[in-house]
Amino acid sequence: MVQQKTDRYKGADTGDSYRSEGNMIQLRNVSKFYYSKGMISSGITKVNLDFDIGEFVVITGESGSGKSTLLNVISGLDTYEEGEMLIEGRETSHYSGADFEEYRKKYIGNIFQNFNLINSYTVYQNIELILLINGVSEAVIKEKVPDIIEKVGLTEHMNQKVSRLSGGQRQRVSIARALAKDTSIIVADEPTGNLDSASAEEIISLLADIAKDKLVVVVTHNFDQFEKYATRVVRMNDGRVIEDKVVSRRNLDGMTGGPVTGKLTNSSKIKLGVRNTFNIIPKFLLLLIVFLFVTLSVSGVYTNYKESQSASNEFGYNNFFQNYSDDRIIVKNRDSSVITDETLTKLRELDGVKTLVKDDVMLDKTVNIENEYLSFYGNVYPIESLTREIEDGALPSKDSEAVILTDPEMGEIMGEPEDVIGRKSDLYLEETGSKLTDIKISGIAYINSEDEDVYEPSKLYLTEGKMEELRAYAYMAASEVKIEAGSKDIKSEAEYASYRLIPLDGLAKGSAIVPEEFNDYYSDGKAAGKYINISVENMYFTSKARLKNQSDFNEKTYSKYIGMDTYEEHMTDIFVSPKDYEDLFDKGTYQVSIYARNSHEVDTVAAQLKDMKMQYLPLKDAVSNDFDVEGITGIVQVPFMVLLVVVVFFIAYFVVRLILKSRDTYFAIVRMLGMSKKDIKRILDIEMLVVVSIAYLIFLIAVLLISHEIINIEYIRYLTEYMSFKGYVLLYLVLLVMSYLISGRAARKLFAASAMQAYRGEV
Repeated sequence: MVQQKTDRYKGADTGDSYRSEGNMIQLRNVSKFYYSKGMISSGITKVNLDFDIGEFVVITGESGSGKSTLLNVISGLDTYEEGEMLIEGRETSHYSGADFEEYRKKYIGNIFQNFNLINSYTVYQNIELILLINGVSEAVIKEKVPDIIEKVGLTEHMNQKVSRLSGGQRQRVSIARALAKDTSIIVADEPTGNLDSASAEEIISLLADIAKDKLVVVVTHNFDQFEKYATRVVRMNDGRVIEDKVVSRRNLDGMTGGPVTGKLTNSSKIKLGVRNTFNIIPKFLLLLIVFLFVTLSVSGVYTNYKESQSASNEFGYNNFFQNYSDDRIIVKNRDSSVITDETLTKLRELDGVKTLVKDDVMLDKTVNIENEYLSFYGNVYPIESLTREIEDGALPSKDSEAVILTDPEMGEIMGEPEDVIGRKSDLYLEETGSKLTDIKISGIAYINSEDEDVYEPSKLYLTEGKMEELRAYAYMAASEVKIEAGSKDIKSEAEYASYRLIPLDGLAKGSAIVPEEFNDYYSDGKAAGKYINISVENMYFTSKARLKNQSDFNEKTYSKYIGMDTYEEHMTDIFVSPKDYEDLFDKGTYQVSIYARNSHEVDTVAAQLKDMKMQYLPLKDAVSNDFDVEGITGIVQVPFMVLLVVVVFFIAYFVVRLILKSRDTYFAIVRMLGMSKKDIKRILDIEMLVVVSIAYLIFLIAVLLISHEIINIEYIRYLTEYMSFKGYVLLYLVLLVMSYLISGRAARKLFAASAMQAYRGEV
């Protein structure tokens, strides 16, 4: 005859008064079913039980009777399909997995038959873990854990990994963990199943002592071991309660209050994440190999993209720097001061430098040469950069000579080469229209447009001496010139060719000849004998001059004062002495251009310039293209690059998932102990972050050793050929994102099942 509840509520035999409402746990017609391969089996059926603080309840029965299932439902490890379980009067039928995790965290201390300890943790760390999960501070943990370990007699084994302990010692650790949690309910599944009789007696006595101020529920098939300690026995058969009997008075002394728990702190997450990284060395090494593969693969994808981008840049140009070359680097002092000869020497000696152009302000100026046989228009280059063969004439032997590079199809040469070579011509600066100097063409090189893959403009190659001579003109073209005449302030922007300053041979220093209209700027209507103030400003320097107007000119007097018949070209110009012009515009070398041996060595040179505290701009980083070849390359390559990174990601994910598969038990255990899915995800994130950071650090160390030629790994050298600081930062960010996504997918797989399903390996 089923005696369920009869003795439970009478209390006549024990003299104890039980309450029927407000119990710690109440089960009302609770049933649990299992589904497997289309078959349904019953775990427990229509169970009605109440449990309260101070009880030492022993649930017993034959194997398969449903006692372990009942315990798992009580502890929230398993859900139930029918009925209602109330915790302190609160219904739980609507609980989600997260709700039951919180319930286990607040109320349940588990003692498992198979211990469910973290074998790679020490005794101390296993007990510390449960306190960390419940948000206990480090200070309290350090004080509390040793006391609990001493209480279960394991002080000598405190720092020993539990995998090296005997069965009895492991069960003591399991009990110590439950004691440390200090919850209202302790559940134990066959706690003596793996112990000898002496050890079993000690464990049972310890559990009975715990039951003085807690609810202890034990499942066992051997009731005789617990009989003298139990306050109540529940017998089960075929999933049903067949007896619920009080056998002794429950203890009501020292009743505990409500559960006190906190959240796993961020510092504890970091601590556990770092610990889990290194606690199993083979697992760590496998993960490290995976992320080293990911690092090399992603950097390889980036290098291939940058290499293609560099190739497309060869078709480009820059709208500001007309003399574009992807091996050119613009260099100046950070404070825009004059570059000394000592610094120029150091720059020439940098590793990877092919040539240095001292007066590079002329490199980006457009000039034209006009005579009856030549109408040339092009950019200025140093003679050292000429790579084509001179087909007519020879290299310059004097600073007054130059070489032109032209396409015969352009029609710049109007006649025979001998008509051009050796003939004196006027060299004009296109921006101002000013004549710079006389020049003789000593040689001609030709562009064969039919054989060229890329359009190449005409070029004028000058000696270093001639470029230095023309430096002042280049600065004048790049300067803002202000002129003060009488009561007028006149702003003259060089680009508008308004009131240009023109050096005139033979004019005395401190003198000027101005256009006739300057008479209007003075109160007496006379400019001659009066002064003009000139100020010059550009990005490098400012300068001033006070000049006395020697005379003013008009169309009739122009030839008299200027000595030339070019009035229409200079009708609004101010003529000054060559010395004054030099004082205003030639202040030294402020900017130079370095040409690397090849575009691949630009970054090498740039790194040395950075060490010298120089300001620099590699022109390959400032390229544009009317045809947007780089954009077209990006349209094709960026999706392909993304696809390759995605492929690498999934390869890494599947391998990492296989490695983490060996740790499914760990994750199931911490879930059973009450750690939330969110916290487990964060710990896994930290673990992946630590491993990927170590892999990236190893990569950087290898790069550093290769750059100093300590080791030679050609593949890594190739991977870093196009790497810049931004590239290294981008690589690390990509690795972080990939590790985060891998962690996220792995966590979702882990959480696809309940804690018990994951532990049993059913999913």
